Amino acid sequence: MTETVTLALSELRSLITKSARGAGLSWGQAEEAGWAAEWLARRELPAADWAVVWLAARVDGAVSPVEVGASLADEFSTTSAITGEALPDGLTAPGYLLPFLHRIAQAGSTLQIASTTGRVASVSSAGDVAFGPSWQSQSDGWHLCEAGDAPSQSRPAARPRVSRLTLERLETLALRTTVPPSVTSRLDAGATDGDND
Repeated sequence: MTETVTLALSELRSLITKSARGAGLSWGQAEEAGWAAEWLARRELPAADWAVVWLAARVDGAVSPVEVGASLADEFSTTSAITGEALPDGLTAPGYLLPFLHRIAQAGSTLQIASTTGRVASVSSAGDVAFGPSWQSQSDGWHLCEAGDAPSQSRPAARPRVSRLTLERLETLALRTTVPPSVTSRLDAGATDGDND
Protein backbone atom coordinates (compact mmCIF):
# COMPACT_ATOMS: atom_id res chain seq x y z
CA MET A 1 0.00 0.00 0.00
CA THR A 2 1.28 3.44 -0.94
CA GLU A 3 1.66 5.87 1.93
CA THR A 4 -0.07 9.19 1.32
CA VAL A 5 0.11 12.61 2.90
CA THR A 6 -2.84 15.00 3.15
CA LEU A 7 -2.00 18.59 2.25
CA ALA A 8 -3.91 21.82 2.61
CA LEU A 9 -4.62 23.49 -0.72
CA SER A 10 -2.26 26.31 0.24
CA GLU A 11 0.52 23.80 1.00
CA LEU A 12 0.07 22.16 -2.39
CA ARG A 13 0.06 25.54 -4.13
CA SER A 14 3.25 26.63 -2.36
CA LEU A 15 5.02 23.34 -3.05
CA ILE A 16 4.14 23.33 -6.76
CA THR A 17 5.20 26.99 -7.05
CA LYS A 18 8.64 26.27 -5.57
CA SER A 19 8.99 23.02 -7.55
CA ALA A 20 8.16 24.81 -10.81
CA ARG A 21 10.75 27.46 -10.03
CA GLY A 22 13.23 24.69 -9.26
CA ALA A 23 12.44 23.17 -12.68
CA GLY A 24 13.44 26.43 -14.38
CA LEU A 25 10.21 28.41 -14.77
CA SER A 26 10.28 32.12 -14.01
CA TRP A 27 8.74 33.14 -10.68
CA GLY A 28 5.68 34.47 -12.52
CA GLN A 29 5.14 31.20 -14.38
CA ALA A 30 5.88 29.23 -11.22
CA GLU A 31 3.14 31.17 -9.43
CA GLU A 32 0.78 30.32 -12.30
CA ALA A 33 1.72 26.66 -11.84
CA GLY A 34 0.88 26.85 -8.13
CA TRP A 35 -2.46 28.51 -8.87
CA ALA A 36 -3.23 25.86 -11.51
CA ALA A 37 -2.38 23.07 -9.06
CA GLU A 38 -4.81 24.46 -6.50
CA TRP A 39 -7.50 24.87 -9.19
CA LEU A 40 -7.06 21.21 -10.20
CA ALA A 41 -6.99 19.96 -6.61
CA ARG A 42 -10.26 21.77 -5.85
CA ARG A 43 -11.80 19.55 -8.54
CA GLU A 44 -10.16 16.44 -7.09
CA LEU A 45 -7.90 16.06 -10.12
CA PRO A 46 -4.37 14.64 -9.58
CA ALA A 47 -2.54 17.97 -9.49
CA ALA A 48 0.57 16.71 -7.68
CA ASP A 49 0.94 13.56 -9.80
CA TRP A 50 0.50 15.52 -13.01
CA ALA A 51 2.98 18.14 -11.77
CA VAL A 52 5.69 15.53 -11.24
CA VAL A 53 5.26 14.42 -14.86
CA TRP A 54 5.37 17.82 -16.53
CA LEU A 55 8.07 19.17 -14.21
CA ALA A 56 10.35 16.22 -15.08
CA ALA A 57 9.76 16.91 -18.78
CA ARG A 58 10.44 20.62 -18.21
CA VAL A 59 13.77 19.83 -16.52
CA ASP A 60 14.64 17.87 -19.68
CA GLY A 61 13.86 20.94 -21.82
CA ALA A 62 10.26 20.31 -22.88
CA VAL A 63 7.69 23.09 -22.93
CA SER A 64 5.22 22.81 -20.07
CA PRO A 65 1.42 22.92 -20.16
CA VAL A 66 1.61 25.88 -17.76
CA GLU A 67 3.66 27.91 -20.25
CA VAL A 68 1.26 27.02 -23.08
CA GLY A 69 -1.84 27.61 -20.95
CA ALA A 70 -0.67 30.97 -19.61
CA SER A 71 0.19 32.08 -23.15
CA LEU A 72 -3.26 31.08 -24.41
CA ALA A 73 -4.95 32.83 -21.48
CA ASP A 74 -3.01 36.01 -22.24
CA GLU A 75 -3.80 35.81 -25.95
CA PHE A 76 -7.51 35.13 -25.53
CA SER A 77 -8.17 36.97 -22.26
CA THR A 78 -10.97 39.14 -23.61
CA THR A 79 -12.71 36.64 -25.85
CA SER A 80 -13.27 32.92 -26.04
CA ALA A 81 -13.86 33.10 -29.80
CA ILE A 82 -11.40 30.34 -30.52
CA THR A 83 -11.75 28.27 -33.65
CA GLY A 84 -9.26 25.52 -34.25
CA GLU A 85 -6.35 26.94 -32.22
CA ALA A 86 -3.77 24.12 -32.40
CA LEU A 87 -2.08 22.91 -29.23
CA PRO A 88 1.50 21.65 -29.32
CA ASP A 89 1.88 17.90 -29.66
CA GLY A 90 3.68 16.04 -26.92
CA LEU A 91 2.57 18.15 -23.93
CA THR A 92 2.89 15.93 -20.89
CA ALA A 93 0.26 16.13 -18.15
CA PRO A 94 -2.02 18.28 -20.32
CA GLY A 95 -4.52 18.52 -17.48
CA TYR A 96 -2.58 21.60 -16.44
CA LEU A 97 -4.09 23.38 -19.46
CA LEU A 98 -7.58 23.17 -17.94
CA PRO A 99 -7.29 26.00 -15.37
CA PHE A 100 -6.12 28.37 -18.09
CA LEU A 101 -8.96 27.31 -20.38
CA HIS A 102 -11.31 28.18 -17.54
CA ARG A 103 -9.85 31.71 -17.50
CA ILE A 104 -10.61 32.00 -21.21
CA ALA A 105 -14.06 30.42 -20.90
CA GLN A 106 -15.02 33.02 -18.28
CA ALA A 107 -15.08 35.60 -21.09
CA GLY A 108 -17.65 33.63 -23.06
CA SER A 109 -18.71 30.05 -23.42
CA THR A 110 -17.55 26.52 -22.76
CA LEU A 111 -14.24 25.62 -24.39
CA GLN A 112 -13.38 22.22 -25.72
CA ILE A 113 -10.15 20.45 -26.56
CA ALA A 114 -10.82 18.19 -29.51
CA SER A 115 -8.83 15.87 -31.74
CA THR A 116 -9.50 13.96 -34.92
CA THR A 117 -10.84 11.12 -32.77
CA GLY A 118 -13.32 13.28 -30.84
CA ARG A 119 -13.76 15.33 -27.68
CA VAL A 120 -10.74 15.35 -25.35
CA ALA A 121 -12.04 17.59 -22.55
CA SER A 122 -14.21 20.64 -22.00
CA VAL A 123 -14.26 23.45 -19.45
CA SER A 124 -17.28 25.65 -18.76
CA SER A 125 -17.29 29.30 -17.76
CA ALA A 126 -18.12 28.09 -14.22
CA GLY A 127 -14.96 25.96 -14.19
CA ASP A 128 -16.67 22.59 -14.56
CA VAL A 129 -14.57 19.96 -16.34
CA ALA A 130 -15.68 16.98 -18.41
CA PHE A 131 -13.26 14.51 -19.98
CA GLY A 132 -14.08 12.95 -23.32
CA PRO A 133 -13.18 9.56 -24.76
CA SER A 134 -10.08 10.98 -26.48
CA TRP A 135 -8.34 12.12 -23.27
CA GLN A 136 -4.68 11.02 -23.14
CA SER A 137 -1.69 11.64 -20.92
CA GLN A 138 0.00 13.56 -23.75
CA SER A 139 -1.41 15.93 -26.37
CA ASP A 140 -1.53 14.64 -29.95
CA GLY A 141 -3.29 16.53 -32.72
CA TRP A 142 -5.36 18.56 -30.25
CA HIS A 143 -7.03 21.88 -30.97
CA LEU A 144 -9.27 24.31 -29.08
CA CYS A 145 -12.79 25.28 -30.07
CA GLU A 146 -15.99 26.52 -28.51
CA ALA A 147 -18.41 23.85 -27.30
CA GLY A 148 -22.16 24.09 -27.18
CA ASP A 149 -22.85 22.01 -24.10
CA ALA A 150 -21.52 22.97 -20.69
CA PRO A 151 -20.24 20.20 -18.43
CA SER A 152 -21.66 20.12 -14.97
CA GLN A 153 -20.11 18.72 -11.82
CA SER A 154 -20.05 19.33 -8.13
CA ARG A 155 -17.00 20.92 -6.52
CA PRO A 156 -15.85 18.85 -3.59
CA ALA A 157 -13.65 20.59 -1.08
CA ALA A 158 -11.53 17.59 -0.13
CA ARG A 159 -7.91 18.18 0.77
CA PRO A 160 -5.50 16.69 -1.76
CA ARG A 161 -3.82 13.40 -0.88
CA VAL A 162 -0.31 13.00 -2.28
CA SER A 163 1.82 9.88 -2.28
CA ARG A 164 5.04 10.06 -0.27
CA LEU A 165 7.07 9.42 -3.46
CA THR A 166 5.35 12.27 -5.32
CA LEU A 167 5.91 14.56 -2.36
CA GLU A 168 9.62 13.67 -2.25
CA ARG A 169 10.00 14.36 -5.99
CA LEU A 170 8.32 17.75 -5.67
CA GLU A 171 10.37 18.66 -2.59
CA THR A 172 13.59 17.74 -4.42
CA LEU A 173 12.75 20.25 -7.15
CA ALA A 174 11.66 22.85 -4.59
CA LEU A 175 15.01 22.59 -2.82
CA ARG A 176 16.71 23.84 -5.99
CA THR A 177 15.41 27.29 -5.07
CA THR A 178 17.30 27.42 -1.77
CA VAL A 179 20.80 28.68 -1.12
CA PRO A 180 23.18 25.81 -0.37
CA PRO A 181 24.71 25.99 3.09
CA SER A 182 28.16 27.54 3.22
CA VAL A 183 30.22 29.66 5.57
CA THR A 184 29.18 32.78 3.65
CA SER A 185 25.47 31.91 3.65
CA ARG A 186 25.58 31.26 7.38
CA LEU A 187 27.44 34.50 8.12
CA ASP A 188 25.01 36.51 5.95
CA ALA A 189 21.88 34.95 7.45
CA GLY A 190 19.76 36.84 9.94
CA ALA A 191 19.89 40.37 11.23
CA THR A 192 23.23 42.15 11.42
CA ASP A 193 22.40 44.72 14.10
CA GLY A 194 20.54 42.76 16.73
CA ASP A 195 17.00 41.67 16.11
CA ASN A 196 15.37 42.03 19.48
CA ASP A 197 11.88 43.26 18.73
